[in-house]
Amino acid sequence: MKDILRELQSLSLKLQRREMTLVDSSVHIKQTINVLTAMKTTGGRSTKKAEQGVSSGFFKDVELTEGRGKINKPRFYESVVATLTKRLPESSLVQTLKALDKRFWPGEQEDLTLYGEQEVHRLAKSLGEPAGEAVGQFRDWKLQGTPPGKTLERLCIASRTYLPTSAECERGFSAVNNTDNQSRNRTATRRSRAKASWSILT
Repeated sequence: MKDILRELQSLSLKLQRREMTLVDSSVHIKQTINVLTAMKTTGGRSTKKAEQGVSSGFFKDVELTEGRGKINKPRFYESVVATLTKRLPESSLVQTLKALDKRFWPGEQEDLTLYGEQEVHRLAKSLGEPAGEAVGQFRDWKLQGTPPGKTLERLCIASRTYLPTSAECERGFSAVNNTDNQSRNRTATRRSRAKASWSILT
């Protein structure tokens, strides 16, 4: 269905952005899942237009005839949603990285007091950074508004390097291949010239 393809195309383009992080990708995938789940019962723009055409017997001035079979719309949507759900990034890692993103901090001071400290401690240990120092800097950042210290800043930078897709890696490999091919071409040209010069001399 066109509505589903439109949503999947939009999601795909978002996930391929250079600035896309793992946390952002999780947010966009969940948003698309919610949109498609809502469409399962209400339908999208194209579905509604098609249904209006079916009821009138014409769609874009073309007379409609009964087909062999109909798509089970709810089941089709459920299948797409199930596939997207499988593509969601690892939940534990996303939860850990969310602690370093202010957008997900709780609004109530009581909830914010200890929020994210276990996640920051876990991330620091996994990256070989001093965990106690990272947690202390994180606490000052969220409760006092002080700029992140050097240890916490390194964690923030590292958190943005977890890629949601292989698109950036593929772009990097393409750039390397282009550079490598250009170098090979220049080397081959120099060799050809050297052989030509040697042939003339001999």
